[in-house]
Amino acid sequence: MAAQPPATQTSTSDKLAPADFQARWWTWASQPSNSNPVSDTSGRYCMRDQPVEVWLLAGSLGEGPVERQCRVPASKPLLAPVVNLATDVAGCEKFMKNAQGEVLMDGSTQALTRVSATPFTYEARAGNPYGTSAGRINSVGCGLYAWIAAPASGEHELVIRGSANGRDVDVKYKLIVGAD
Repeated sequence: MAAQPPATQTSTSDKLAPADFQARWWTWASQPSNSNPVSDTSGRYCMRDQPVEVWLLAGSLGEGPVERQCRVPASKPLLAPVVNLATDVAGCEKFMKNAQGEVLMDGSTQALTRVSATPFTYEARAGNPYGTSAGRINSVGCGLYAWIAAPASGEHELVIRGSANGRDVDVKYKLIVGAD
């Protein structure tokens, strides 16, 4: 695992603060298990219910290496969590204590945004893989995230590797950009 960059509390995106991007990501990631982009092992659900401002990508539930293919529209920045958690302040503090990881875009290391315990609200759907009830959920989120400038049209490889509190993430994406 590569050494983590200096910690920062602000997003590298000019558009979304940590509470905002976590709310969008957890709403997107809290879809039913049978069509969930985080538990998806092929990438077939990556395009489902994407927000307007950013294109969201998923890590994994820690079940081993995952390879996905995803069509991404041109001119959208990407947001990829390396490791993340929706819990409470104490849970975030424990989770982030040894959180580490890296994101590589076409072999180039991407800067990570370290988000400590931040309150946010998201919408969970029934049957999500996290065991959360359907509806509005008030939570506290934390994690390591990579903001990636909108990639050029064409094919790209994105690698997400991380670990926190005994949970490991190892995901490789083949991104096909410009497939609006």
